[in-house]
Amino acid sequence: MLFRSGGTAPLPSTFPEYLHQPLWAHVFQITLWSTVVFLGVIGNLLVCTVILRRPRMKTTMNYYLLSLAVADLGVLILIYPVAVLKYLRPFRWVLGKPACLFMVPTQEIFFGSSIWSITAIAIERYRNIIGSKRYQLNRGSRTTTWLVIMGVWLASFLVSCVPLYPVITYEPSIPLCYPDWSDNYGGYAVFVSYSVALIVVWYALPLAVIAFTYIRIKNRVHRSAVFRQSMSIGDEKEEILSVQAPKNHDRSRQRIWRQSNKARQILTPLVVLFAVTMFPLTAFRLLILIKPKVWTSPYYNLLMGQVTLFVMVNSSANPLVYYITSKEFKDALKELFKKRRSQSWRSEERRVGKE
Repeated sequence: MLFRSGGTAPLPSTFPEYLHQPLWAHVFQITLWSTVVFLGVIGNLLVCTVILRRPRMKTTMNYYLLSLAVADLGVLILIYPVAVLKYLRPFRWVLGKPACLFMVPTQEIFFGSSIWSITAIAIERYRNIIGSKRYQLNRGSRTTTWLVIMGVWLASFLVSCVPLYPVITYEPSIPLCYPDWSDNYGGYAVFVSYSVALIVVWYALPLAVIAFTYIRIKNRVHRSAVFRQSMSIGDEKEEILSVQAPKNHDRSRQRIWRQSNKARQILTPLVVLFAVTMFPLTAFRLLILIKPKVWTSPYYNLLMGQVTLFVMVNSSANPLVYYITSKEFKDALKELFKKRRSQSWRSEERRVGKE
């Protein structure tokens, strides 16, 4: 769970006093966060619309990007409001018992689904290049892609959500919602195991897998004369190169290289964005392991506010990455807005005609 207090001690009789911030500081921070979240929601909804409505956008990579967009929407729509409430009233749960027991433990699923959707793109690219003689992109792989996506979401639920359901506790007298890592549930050992699992599985492992695919592909690129030739000719001569290729196998390989290059252009900034913006959350989880009583620090709430901003930027900036790096996404968005304007004009003309 992202926004929680670590430790195994029972609830204190008095709660710590966090650093007081003036009203203008709260207003500025929440306005900034909400602006980022609003733009992120709009951007991710546009990504979903473009992928689902345009047949040419229904590719393996774009399906993984669709999964990533849905995960980002979950972060922005479900996690952000809870984070704001916890920031404003850190020791008072106002959403009631059902939200505490069922919604709060489910929040972590979005982080796992997000990073492993990105990792799936890297693995798909690796398979296309390293195993290009045995594996070919085709429409029959669409079912496999959806099975992988469902597997990612299911695994995220099992790893991050299921362990929280037994320990999440609602205290109606305060009211308060918190994970009870007491001895009844295995105590500190379970808390440490769960936190380490999130650090490794949600951050370190996927970045290691992505780095491995990059290194292997880079080594393959250096050994491939076909790749160097196709890249030196440039995108504007890709069609000429395909015509000159003497064999279907060469044309197929060149197509795979071009698709891989498009994936790399999107994947690289996505990975960098994730590594940078999710590092504060990972470092915060590690800090809780080292100092379980850090939640009593006067600066704890201020620290959590900055972590919240980085997490929201991660989920909001992905559509901007697609627009900047992918000509297909840029053209699809332009066409979508053009169609909307055309429909609006026709509706206005019909309305004026009736008058």
